[in-house]
Amino acid sequence: MFADVKPLPPDPILGLSKLFVDDPRERKIDLGVGVFRAADNTTPVLKAVKIAEQRLLERQATKAYAPPAGVPGFVEGAARLVFGEDSPVLRDGRSAGVQTPGGCGALRVGAEILRRLEAGTVYVGAPTWPNHAPLLTEAGLKLEMIPYYDAQARAIEFDGFIAAVEKLGPGDVLLVHGACHNPTGADLDRAQIDAIIETADRRGFLPFVDLAYHGFAAGLDDDAYIVREMARRLPELLVSYSCSKNFGLYRERTGALLIVGETGERAGAIQSHALNVARGMYSMPPAHGGSIVAEILQSPELEAKWRDELAHMRDTVKANRRLLARTAAEMQLGDALAYIEGQNGMFSLLPLSEKQVLAMREKHGVYMTGNARINLCGVNAGNVAHLCEAYRDVTQG
Repeated sequence: MFADVKPLPPDPILGLSKLFVDDPRERKIDLGVGVFRAADNTTPVLKAVKIAEQRLLERQATKAYAPPAGVPGFVEGAARLVFGEDSPVLRDGRSAGVQTPGGCGALRVGAEILRRLEAGTVYVGAPTWPNHAPLLTEAGLKLEMIPYYDAQARAIEFDGFIAAVEKLGPGDVLLVHGACHNPTGADLDRAQIDAIIETADRRGFLPFVDLAYHGFAAGLDDDAYIVREMARRLPELLVSYSCSKNFGLYRERTGALLIVGETGERAGAIQSHALNVARGMYSMPPAHGGSIVAEILQSPELEAKWRDELAHMRDTVKANRRLLARTAAEMQLGDALAYIEGQNGMFSLLPLSEKQVLAMREKHGVYMTGNARINLCGVNAGNVAHLCEAYRDVTQG
């Protein structure tokens, strides 16, 4: 059976990491990585996480399975972060959820439920995170790209986006980034979010929010505006939530699918399907990451420490954005990279062609994905001048 199977090419981002490691040049910059990095180029374990792990270790008495819906306290804590302490959705019992293996697990479980519900087409703005496509289409859903971002204009193409959204109707799904858009860094403002909500209410399609960078744009409350307003003003909503970035739990695969229904009974019915999908896919969620998050969110002391550490990570990325934009201006690049300072999260797109991206790598040792996405965590005072020199060479040389 295996004799004639041809190997698939490596994942583009993972393959890029290997190319970087194998590059012998001292002056090289890794802007392709998909994780937060501190000034010393490490991805640290948060102090709040370390303390929570120690507490769990001291009292852990079993390695038996966690409940199918997740570690007690995890989904409830995630819902509190996402919907807010005084959320009417929580007060009225309109929400439910399940713990999943990361945000990817939440997206895939959500996709399987939508397939069971015979959803129409899932629409998402272009460009989007590349893994959205296989997570949704391999569940049997149809995915269609609509306008979102103009890389050359370095701005959201909202007129085209909302015009496409106006054509959606009952049975259709709109997949939207919650905050810190990946790969563009260009987030919807509140007026644009409100326009989308008004359209969803009038047209009857289902929003599915991917909230993978909660807290990295403006803070936990501001970043959750889109979810909270949708939950308040619309009858139904799905949210994919990830703790990889904001808790630094990448390898622990800690996420949740949060469900809002018109009534608690309807949310519970969707939850039952989520549990059924999970049973046939991975059976039980991994417990360690969920236990860490629950421990942190059930301790006022640890939650305060975690919030401070999250604010530090957010400030680090914002400082790197300022550094790149202002260094580019100082090096006579004009306002070519000025837009980066006003965007959010770890990622932005440079206005480069694939040929220019290749030249950045081969001539200057500057590594980024083929669509010119850069991770601002890879920028620092020691390499920003080299990055700007390389950019000037491939765009003006």
